[in-house]
Amino acid sequence: MCPKAIERRSLLPRMIYLSIECASTSLKENVETNGSVFDPKISLELKILLERYAKFLGFPFQDAIEVLFATSSGGKSLEALSSDLIDWLNFAVFLNAWNLNSNKIGADKTACRTGTWHLVNSLLEKYILENLRSMGPIISSPGCNLPLLVQLVAEPLAWHALVIQSCVRSSLPSGKKKKKEEVENWLREQIKSPEDANMEIILSSLQVKDQKEGPGKVFQILETSISSMNDVEVGDRISQALKSWSSADVASKIVAGQRTILSEFSSDL
Repeated sequence: MCPKAIERRSLLPRMIYLSIECASTSLKENVETNGSVFDPKISLELKILLERYAKFLGFPFQDAIEVLFATSSGGKSLEALSSDLIDWLNFAVFLNAWNLNSNKIGADKTACRTGTWHLVNSLLEKYILENLRSMGPIISSPGCNLPLLVQLVAEPLAWHALVIQSCVRSSLPSGKKKKKEEVENWLREQIKSPEDANMEIILSSLQVKDQKEGPGKVFQILETSISSMNDVEVGDRISQALKSWSSADVASKIVAGQRTILSEFSSDL
């Protein structure tokens, strides 16, 4: 990888961070949820990095924007971006995030935001679909564009998803905090509930007699089979494995799994 490519790639982490910051306040008229004013230095820094990124693509900032819009609208062939496709699409994603907060591309504020959203969506859709359609079965097309398709999904599409996620979070109503606390309280109660009591609930539901389907029916078949098992017929290895099966162990693992999932959900809130 040449020095310029290394320098260009080194800009990505900071541009991703700044893009998320710009998008997170784009729908709140530059006011964050805690009431503080959005720092305009974030938008300014992102623009400076976009200008550097455009130079790596061989264009001044405004010219690079025109190339993107021309390609998106069909004024230029898709091949215009092919030589540095991933870098061009990354540039489009970060440009959209910057524009969401600065509204500098276009005179009308709403049209301006919509324009760059449409730009990114259009380019990603065109290039991803183009690659999918050009590929045959992988087994018969070892030289296909799968690596490029993977990189399209792993980079520009992933960054675009982060920008969308930040916008969605910024648009949540003010009652979110209260609802979130209610969910956290419920999760906390579930996680702290006694393990023995949870196991008893699970086992009681499984041990109801004459169940015609579902986990209870499977549970009863296993217990009946184990009790009537002939060691000679199934062999020592299977016999020992079945005898080591315990309904209490199964219930314990279910409870532990539920607790793990609830804990992970709680940490993500």
